[in-house]
Order: sequence, then structure tokens, then C-alpha cells
Amino acid sequence: MYVARGGIGNELGRRFHDLFCHMDWNVGIVDEPISAFVEGDAKPEVRWFPPVGSGRYLADPFGIVHDGRAYVFCEDFDYQSSKGVIAQIRLSEDGTPSDRQTAIEMPFHMSYPCLFEWHGEIYCVPETHQAEEIGLYRATRFPSSWTKEASLIPNFAGVDPTVFTHGGRWWISCTDQNWGPNNGLFLFYAPGPTGPWVPHSGNPVRRGLRGSRPAGTPFTHKGQLFRPAMDSPRTYGERILIYRVTRLSPTEFEEELASVVEPFQGGPYRYGVHTLSAVGDRTLVDGLRVTFEKVEFQRAWSRNVNEFLGFITPLWHKE
Repeated sequence: MYVARGGIGNELGRRFHDLFCHMDWNVGIVDEPISAFVEGDAKPEVRWFPPVGSGRYLADPFGIVHDGRAYVFCEDFDYQSSKGVIAQIRLSEDGTPSDRQTAIEMPFHMSYPCLFEWHGEIYCVPETHQAEEIGLYRATRFPSSWTKEASLIPNFAGVDPTVFTHGGRWWISCTDQNWGPNNGLFLFYAPGPTGPWVPHSGNPVRRGLRGSRPAGTPFTHKGQLFRPAMDSPRTYGERILIYRVTRLSPTEFEEELASVVEPFQGGPYRYGVHTLSAVGDRTLVDGLRVTFEKVEFQRAWSRNVNEFLGFITPLWHKE
């Protein structure tokens, strides 16, 4: 992955990276509970799903167990359309994935399909920041048929909205695309998942590139609430920070770093990680490798050719 340095070398490196180095994320499964990632001696091993092929990638996995069977929902991104849809994958008893199928598709980009069950129904809150809202979708025929149930937070471009319960309330954590997709953690609370949703009095309760953007399912371990968050000070999806939340109320928020999840070495997807989600007693992750995508190169070149040539031409004539 490209890492910022400084000066002319930094600028050339950034432009080269944008043209020739493209993200290829994939989903993997760890045969350990998500709490293992806050244990000091844990060394989780990842079994990666088969690659989906050139021009696409899978990322942002979330899971749910329904009728004794585990399902994975994730972003299925297509470089050709530059758009993501929500795909669903069934897991066998040993964790082997089925072929993916499209579960939810809208005219706008969708990703980060946060799942939960409530009153016997299964719901999904995906990222739909292009629609300028945080929306709620309900499974009418699980896992393949869904309907838009409500707009939970309208006129708000929520990024990676994450639904969880704590202290007798429902919570949504997210960032704001218009404020900066990685720059500030926003919280909302409600008596139930359909609302009404109220913003935390301290929003944004966290600022900066380190630890603001959600990175999967919050979880409780030994009576304490933990929150996975992205750490992207140099590159997107550089690693995950897991915070121990020590105070959470409509007027308070405090947390402390509990552990760090680095990209998983020893396999092909070792350049990044940005999702950590529980599914039963297993954990879903994603990982990044760098590839070359012709359609993305053509798009980047068309978008930046004049700017790129304007930058390098003076270098050719410099004495």
C-alpha cells in the first residue's frame, strides 16, 4: 500500500498509486468468538472466501444466525459501475461459503449491511450515505427479499451506521460523509430501533482519523462494552482499534483503547483490515490486497490526465 511521505516523491507516489494500485477486498472467517480479539494471547487464523474475480470485491461483512444456519451479508462492489450492492452468502456447518447472491440493490451505492433481529423480524441498516439518510430495511423473505421500512435519520449522510443496544437504549454509531467520512464519531439513541432517534449531546463525541469510523459489531465481554473502530492515519483501512467503552449515556461518552487488530499476515489479504463482526461463535473479517483494475485505471486517467501531465511536464524540462 502507498504510504504518504512528503515532497515531490509523495505527490508522484500518490498519483502513481491512484492510477495503478486498486483495492481488492475479500471476506474471511475466524473460528473464534469476537471476544478473542481483546485477549492478549489470541492469534486468530483466517479462512478467506474464494476471490470473486477481476473487477469486483467483497467487504464489510456482517452475519446473523437464522433457523440454525449462519448467513453473511457484505458489500459486493463492482468497479465497472463504481457501485456496491448488498450480497448474501450462506455458510455451511464448517463455515464453507455458498455462492453469493444479491440481497438488496438500490440506484445508489450500498455497503456495510449491519444486521439485527427484533420482535422475530430480521432488519438491515446498510450504509446509504449517497441517499443522504440512514435507512432501515426489513426481510420480507429472508435472506433474499427486503423492503425499505423507514428512514431512521433523514437528511444525514451517515457512514458505516452501526446499531447496538446498551443501558436499556438502542444506539447508532457512525461518521458523517459531509463532515468527513473518517473524521468524527456521531452517536444517536432511541427507545427502540424504529426511533425516534435523538443525537448525542456531545456529537461528534470523537474527532480525528484514529478510532472515529465504526469497524463492525460492538460486543460485550466480561460485562464490558467494546467498540471496533477504523484506524486510517496513513491509508484507508490500515488496521482496527478496539475500544473499551467506559461511559455511554445521552450526555456522556468515554472509551479507552483495549487492543489493536493488525492486517492478517501470511495470506494474500495482508495490506488492510476494516471490519470485525460477530456471527454466532465465529468472527467475520475483511482483508485487502492491491491489484490492477483496467476499468478503474481508465476512469482515474480520464479524471486526472490533465492534472497529472501538468504536474510532471515541468519536471521533464527542469535543468
